[in-house]
This record gives sequence, structure tokens and C-alpha cells, in this order.
Amino acid sequence: MIALWAAVAALSAAWFAGDAVLGLLVAPQLFHHAEAEGVGRAFAGLVFGELLGRWEMAAGLLCVIPIVCLLAAASGRRLKQRGIKAAILPLLAALLVLGMHATSATVVRQGLETAAELRVKPDAERAERFRTSYHTRSRIVFGTEMLLALTVAVGAAIAAHRCARRQSATA
Repeated sequence: MIALWAAVAALSAAWFAGDAVLGLLVAPQLFHHAEAEGVGRAFAGLVFGELLGRWEMAAGLLCVIPIVCLLAAASGRRLKQRGIKAAILPLLAALLVLGMHATSATVVRQGLETAAELRVKPDAERAERFRTSYHTRSRIVFGTEMLLALTVAVGAAIAAHRCARRQSATA
């Protein structure tokens, strides 16, 4: 179980780090350089949207799916060994991780679709409303996703530590 919890902690930390790097480092720099070079925020938004879409796919395949599978395995093992009460927390965490990633992937997909529509049929007023509302919504969603990933990473690290303590106490 120590390895399982350590893997969940590492994968969750990687998920958090990817979101943090994109949202806190890449996005501000990209928008800053786009304005400095005179290509505009709309271009930077398109570039960042593509990056975000690719990250969502990679994070889902490389982090979220393995996290959910490991948490489901932990829940099943706890159910078998200690009963339903012990299985609830990892199962709830798995559902939260899956739901949060589905929410963020949906927000990114909707943003990319709207941006594509605006490229085909430009509408300055709709574009401005979209930029404002999408930026607000995506900040909330990705902030929540980062908080969840960090919480799961810390919780899994604590669980790994407790398993190690239990093993050393019984040895």
C-alpha cells in the first residue's frame, strides 16, 4: 500500500505542477510577450488555448486516469480489509478527481470551440464577452483543479506515511 499511496502522491503532484506551470508561468509570459511584440491578446489566447487543450489530454492520460485507478484499487482493498467506512474516502477522492478533470476538459473544449467560431465569424462584442467570461471561468476551474490535485497529493503522502508507520510497528 505504501507504493500505491506514493504513486498517487507523485501523480497528483505532477498534475498540480503542470497546471501551475501553465497557469502561473506560461500564460502570463505568453500574454506579456504577445502584447510586447504587437500580436495582441487574441493571438496569445489562441496559442494558450491550444497548449491548454494538449495539457488537458496529457494530464488525463498520464495523471488523472492512473490516479483514479489507484484510488479505486485502494478503496477496494480497504473495503475488503476494513469495511465500507475505510473505503469511502479513497472512492470519494477518485470521483472528485475524475469529475474535476472532466469539468476542466469541458471548459477547455468549449473555449476552443468558441474561439474557432469567432475565427470563422468574427464578432468583436461576442469576442470580448467570451474573453472576459472564459478567463474568469477557467481561472476558477483550474484553481479548483490545482487545489484538488494538491490536496490529493498531500493526503496520499500522509496515507503512505501512515502505512509505513503501521508496517514498522508490526515488524
